[in-house]
Amino acid sequence: MKKIIFLDLDGTLWTFEQIPSSALEAIELARKNGHKIYINTGRTRCEVPQFLLDLNFDGYCFGAGSEIIIDNKQVFFKPLEKRDTKFIQHIAKDTGHSLEGSQMTFTSEKNRERMRKFHVDNRMGNRFLSFPDISEITDKDYEQIMKISIHFDSTAQREEILKQIPEHLTFTNFMHLGGEITQKEYNKATAIQFVKDYYNEEYETVAIGDSENDLTMLNYADISVAMGNRVDCVKEKADYVTDKIDNDGLYKAFKYLKLIGAINLDGVRWICSPRI
Repeated sequence: MKKIIFLDLDGTLWTFEQIPSSALEAIELARKNGHKIYINTGRTRCEVPQFLLDLNFDGYCFGAGSEIIIDNKQVFFKPLEKRDTKFIQHIAKDTGHSLEGSQMTFTSEKNRERMRKFHVDNRMGNRFLSFPDISEITDKDYEQIMKISIHFDSTAQREEILKQIPEHLTFTNFMHLGGEITQKEYNKATAIQFVKDYYNEEYETVAIGDSENDLTMLNYADISVAMGNRVDCVKEKADYVTDKIDNDGLYKAFKYLKLIGAINLDGVRWICSPRI
């Protein structure tokens, strides 16, 4: 049976927006074999480099399932309610936070300062530095905000804020004091369901990821794969654990699943976006 493969980005397809050449070769071969490739990411559309869109994969699921692009056409779009965004912005005003939109993201100075401490080759961090300050957001801009990322100063601050968020929103933790607030109704699993229902013919679904925000799609997909650099809770949900991203992990997963045959690997080469 042909498959739809859903790939996380950070830690799965790329590291700091650098993709191993073996991963791109495996994806190209899999598509030639009739399988479909989808990006399924927590990032919003404006937070990915243009070169990823130029790869013309079969589709892209952005903002944890709240925006879906199929064959270069937006087929699903559900931003946060304006009142929810403004409420979270108010209660999180003392944190480092960003309002992440489809067309534009707005970030606080405290979050921008945190990004400045990242390694110079962190393209995502550099891109956040280029986003406008939250003070510049307009009423119209609120209509395209897909999620809110927050970096707390302490566990006490985190607990105080999280107990105030509305029940129809959810918080996904990453790292020690970071996380993101999204709509409870939409996630990486609902994105898979939407895409599968979109096609008339029958497909088997494969999800490949490495971190906590991949758990919903790993639980939902017919076949789940964890990268070798995954966190422990992801390994527990996976049907198969492949190698690390920088040791041709994605290619090896495609080969294990018989999506492709063997290809010649000549060390790890990287395809990457321009430095911002």
